[in-house]
Amino acid sequence: MNKKIYEALAFLRTIRNVRKGLITRSKIIKILKNNKFSAKEIAEKINMSYSAIRRQLKLMEREKIVRKIGRKWSLTGYGQKEIMDFIKL
Repeated sequence: MNKKIYEALAFLRTIRNVRKGLITRSKIIKILKNNKFSAKEIAEKINMSYSAIRRQLKLMEREKIVRKIGRKWSLTGYGQKEIMDFIKL
């Protein structure tokens, strides 16, 4: 069974979460976990069009998952969390 694992933050409340969008948002989130990047830099890193990345960033910005400071995007810390973030071993 080949299951896709998506980032928890990739699931948005206000839109229908289709697989293609979840995959793209998951890639964006993984990149933004390490640093701030422009939409152009993100597009280059994951080999997608600037407009596709910009659309997903705007959707995530609307739900306060990412924010734009100048030309760079970063995670806000809001949104759904992985269950493991709450479990203390």
